[in-house]
Amino acid sequence: MKKAFTLIELLVVIAIIAILAAILFPVFAQAKTAAKKTQSLSNVKQLGTATQIYLADYDDVMPTAFGRFATGTWAWSSWHAVPADWSNNTGGVQQWSQGSFHNVTAPYVKNLQMLESPAGQDLTIAFYNTLNATRVKNPAKVGYGYNGLLHTYSATAIASVSTTPLLTQAGGRDNVVGFDTGPFPALSCPTAANCSYVPTSPTCGGAGSISYWFTPYASQHIYGNTQTWVFADSSAKTRRLGMNFGAGTRTDFRTDPFANYPTSNGISAPLLNWYDQNYCHAFLFRPDWDGSTVTGNPIAAY
Repeated sequence: MKKAFTLIELLVVIAIIAILAAILFPVFAQAKTAAKKTQSLSNVKQLGTATQIYLADYDDVMPTAFGRFATGTWAWSSWHAVPADWSNNTGGVQQWSQGSFHNVTAPYVKNLQMLESPAGQDLTIAFYNTLNATRVKNPAKVGYGYNGLLHTYSATAIASVSTTPLLTQAGGRDNVVGFDTGPFPALSCPTAANCSYVPTSPTCGGAGSISYWFTPYASQHIYGNTQTWVFADSSAKTRRLGMNFGAGTRTDFRTDPFANYPTSNGISAPLLNWYDQNYCHAFLFRPDWDGSTVTGNPIAAY
C-alpha cells in the first residue's frame, strides 16, 4: 500500500516553496530592471550616434530643439508631434513639429521604437485627443528629452563633449504618446530671430540667454535609482539622481539637474532646479561649461 503525504509534510513543502519564491522574485525583478537599463543604454547610444551623423551633414550645427510657427517665431514652449505627420490636423502642428529634435534626426534614426524608454509608462496629454481625431499613422512614444541649450549651437564650440548632456530622461519615467517629451531644459527663444545659447551674465534676458524647465510628470527613478543619458560625444552612461531626500536637502549641482527631492520616490516637487550663479541657465546643461569649474554659487530655484 502506498504511503500518502501527511498534512505536515505538505505544509513544509509549501513553506519551502514560499521561502524560495520570496528570495527569487526580487532577483528576477532586479534582472528585469537591469535588462531594461541595458536596452535603454543601447537606445540612447544609437540616438547619440545618429546625431553625430547628422552633424556631419549639417556643418557641425546641433539639431533644433523646436520648430517655428507660421509667423516665424519659435515654438520653444509648445508640444511637438512625433512624427510630425502622425495626424493630418490642419492647425499648424505639423509645421512647427518638424523642428523637434526627434523629427529632425529621424532620417538618421529610422526607428521610432528607439525613442521609447523600456521602463517608461505611457503619458497621454490633453493635446493628444485633438490630434488623434484626425490620426493617419501610429504616433511615437518618446521617453528621451533633448538638451534644449544645444539648439542650433556649434558642436565644435561645446566646451566638454563628454560631460554635456545630449539626451536625458530628466522628464521622469514617462513615455509621452505622440509628442516630444523635451526639451529639458528649454532655451527661451520668443522672437523670430535666429536663436542659440548665450552664456550667462548678470544682465541675462534676451533671446537665448535664459533657459526654463518644464515640470516632469513622474519619478526620476527609472532603472532603480538611475537614468540613462547620452552626452554630446555620443557616450551613453547611467546617471544616479535623487539620492538626498527631505525638504531641506540639496543635491550635487554638478551631476543632478534637480536641487531637491522632498520624497524618497524620486519625484522633485515642489520643483527646484540648479541654475548658474546669475540665474540664467540650467547649470550642468550649459554647452560652455567644462564639466568641473564652478564660478560663484549655483542657485536652487524654480
